[in-house]
Amino acid sequence: MLEQPVHARIDPDGRQVIDIVIDGGYHPGAIVARAGLSLRLVFTRDDDDDCSERVVFSDPRLDRRIAPTGRTSIDLPARPPGEVRFTCGMGRYRGRIELVDEGTRSRATRLRDRLGRLATPLGTALLLWISTLPLVVLVGLIASDVTITIVAAVSVLVAWVAGCLCAVGRSAGPT
Repeated sequence: MLEQPVHARIDPDGRQVIDIVIDGGYHPGAIVARAGLSLRLVFTRDDDDDCSERVVFSDPRLDRRIAPTGRTSIDLPARPPGEVRFTCGMGRYRGRIELVDEGTRSRATRLRDRLGRLATPLGTALLLWISTLPLVVLVGLIASDVTITIVAAVSVLVAWVAGCLCAVGRSAGPT
C-alpha cells in the first residue's frame, strides 16, 4: 500500500518543519512541502543501526551525521518544485520529499493522496459488508430468489461504502 505523505508544518518563523523518527527506516518516509521555502528536518534516532548514523540528500547534495541521542536538525534551502530523495549512508533506509507549488501538484500526487484517503473507509466498508453477507444470504434464502439476493448484496455494499465515505468526509473537515 502507498504510504500517505505527511505535510510539513509552518513554524512561527515561517519555516517549514517536519519531524522524522529513524527506527528501522524513516517515519514518515514520504513528505510534502512547499517549494520556495526553506525546510527544517528534525531527525530523532530510535535505533542504533549503522544505517541511522548518516542521512544523504539527492538535491541539494548533502551528507550529514545524525546524533546518536536527542534531535538533529538539518536545514534544506528553498528549492524549486520537484522531488528530493534521502537515504541512509548505506542506502537501506529511504525517504522522499515532494516540493510542490501551492495549488499546483502533480496528477500522480493528487491521485496518491486521494487513494490514501479512500483506503481506510473502503476497507472498513468491505469488512462491514462481508460481516453482513450472512444476513443478506438469509434474506435471499427466505425469498428463494437469486436475483433478489444479488441486488440486496450489491445494495448493502453501496450503502456501506457511501456511509463510510460520508463519515470520513465529515470527520476530516475541509482540507
